[in-house]
Amino acid sequence: MTQKQSYQINQKQLQRLALTQSMKQAILVLQTNLLDLTDYVQDLSMANPLFDVNPTISKQEVEISTALENKSIERQTIYDYLLEQVHLTMRQTPLKDVVIKLIDRLDEHGYLLLSDQELLKDLEINRVQLMDAKELLYNLDPPGVGAQSLHECLTLQLEFKKATKNSTLALQMLEYCYDELLNHSWLKIAQKLQKSRTEIDTAFKLIQTLSPYPYVSDYGKSDYIIPELIVKNNHGHLSLEVTKYGYPNLVFAEETYDELKKNTDLEVKAYIKNKYQEYQALKTNLDHRIQTIAMIGRCIVQAQSSFLLGETQELHPLLLRDVAQKLGVSISTVSRTINGKYLQTDSGIFELKFFFTKRSNGNANQSVDQVKRKISDLIEQENPQHPLSDQKIVELLSKKGIKIARRTVSKYREELGIMSSSKRKI
Repeated sequence: MTQKQSYQINQKQLQRLALTQSMKQAILVLQTNLLDLTDYVQDLSMANPLFDVNPTISKQEVEISTALENKSIERQTIYDYLLEQVHLTMRQTPLKDVVIKLIDRLDEHGYLLLSDQELLKDLEINRVQLMDAKELLYNLDPPGVGAQSLHECLTLQLEFKKATKNSTLALQMLEYCYDELLNHSWLKIAQKLQKSRTEIDTAFKLIQTLSPYPYVSDYGKSDYIIPELIVKNNHGHLSLEVTKYGYPNLVFAEETYDELKKNTDLEVKAYIKNKYQEYQALKTNLDHRIQTIAMIGRCIVQAQSSFLLGETQELHPLLLRDVAQKLGVSISTVSRTINGKYLQTDSGIFELKFFFTKRSNGNANQSVDQVKRKISDLIEQENPQHPLSDQKIVELLSKKGIKIARRTVSKYREELGIMSSSKRKI
């Protein structure tokens, strides 16, 4: 009797991005502020004999020179960081709302505090919705976020790494030999997975590189800022300058490189090739960082010229999407670039994200700031014995070509700290 073999192909689509080491470094370099970028680059130079770092300014100098000018920076929490990614990458669906609720239930390290049973009861959703929402949460940065245990945290981090023979074995160790792994029972693991002790040791070294917490902030701890862009008002003409003050300067060790290249040992040759590629990748990422910040800076200056010239105190509508489309880059690239980067103007120092403001609903040419200013102006000019109601403000704004709902007027008025008409009446 002939046996027939049956093959079944199951296709599953996951929203997961496999990041190479170079891509991860490019993202880190792009989103890190100058002071901490110098620390990061210096750490890399300690492990690479082919280059040194010549910082143009030290942290001590910055602290002395900026202590009187800079206030402590309010830290972006993991919740802010995750919500920013959600709003940038997910469409408005009921599932997006579930992901946001899951983020609210994370601890400060990114662990999900409740069990699946508790979440089902707490969120009043079914198991399929929960699984789908958790999968979307797992796809956010940092890898491992949303894990409910150390085991799951390590597994999620490994799944984000490029699939190799070593990473596959490490995943098998976590999945099938977790208890033995905790007890360092290497021989049992080797026998169970039918692998050599050397292969097990190599895979375990990979596991050791993982973080026990999804979110651990190594960089971005500086309380002082250096503006990377300077805009100057030259008699009504704005000019943008990229300052390299404080920027880490790579010094290539050419003599060392030439000397080591002469070595005929294959391992030495491979080592030097690898270190040279690391240097080139870092140099490329640093150059790309400057170029991206400069491009976004030019878009900001163009969009907010009236504000920068001192002609108005309101910002024009400017979305991340607008800049991303204009430059041909992703929205996440713009988001990472503006976070923690500063622009120096004649009126002070502003974080780049300050210049991005939402459009008022239904008013493509009016930002929320501009509509709020018009509401404030109307109230300032009202008769205090007969103050304007929110509905009357709606009607007056409509005559100016601004279509807005009464509840939106109420919301903006409250955000401006202005009382209702009944409480304003004298």
